[in-house]
Amino acid sequence: MLIAHVDESYDAGHYFIGAAIGDEMQWHEVDVAFQGIRDRTAYEHGTPADIELHAWEMMSGRKQWAPLRGKHREAVGIYRATLQALREIRVRYIFRGVDVAALHSRYGSAVDPHGYVLAHLLERIEDYAAKRKHLDPVVVIADEIATHAQHQKEFANYQELGTRGYRSSNLAGIHSPIRFESSKTTAGLQAADFGVYLHHRRHTIVEKNEKGAAAVRGLCKLMDPITHHHLISRP
Repeated sequence: MLIAHVDESYDAGHYFIGAAIGDEMQWHEVDVAFQGIRDRTAYEHGTPADIELHAWEMMSGRKQWAPLRGKHREAVGIYRATLQALREIRVRYIFRGVDVAALHSRYGSAVDPHGYVLAHLLERIEDYAAKRKHLDPVVVIADEIATHAQHQKEFANYQELGTRGYRSSNLAGIHSPIRFESSKTTAGLQAADFGVYLHHRRHTIVEKNEKGAAAVRGLCKLMDPITHHHLISRP
């Protein structure tokens, strides 16, 4: 059974949702690998042994990641170890995004970027599973902090009316309903967060210096081989 963990990252100009996909055995291996990273980080930097691998908090040294504030090389090293573990376990990423201004210019400001991007992401998850001949519907897991009702309403509409666009689908290959779990205790959601944060950053942020730009390029070089699909829509 395939499980796709999804997370989002956005700003005023762009909205991205990413999926980290693997089977049950792969996600067990990710759990073990991520705990090893936490244990090593706790030993070297004094962070909690159960700390959530949260990309923005780690890179900015916020909340429980405060011991890494200003230690950019160390933070990048942990990011690198996380992506390397996902590569070795052969987790796959799918990313979809939209240019918000272009979306509203074409369809009006009432169109919600989240729903637009989520539909495209679920289409690609379904397609990924079908091409690999996975017969069971893909289980989709989102962060429980997200708006449950919004996710479920959008998904129900897709199943009843189909997704919009030339790839319209009723998403029969996606298990209903979407599940919700805590990102603090779910390695798959942390993997999705690390992926979509980096994907967002590479496409929208102009790094302040060459050292920062080189770090992002290096991390993307690790992530690219396990990225199955990515696209930013500009309607």
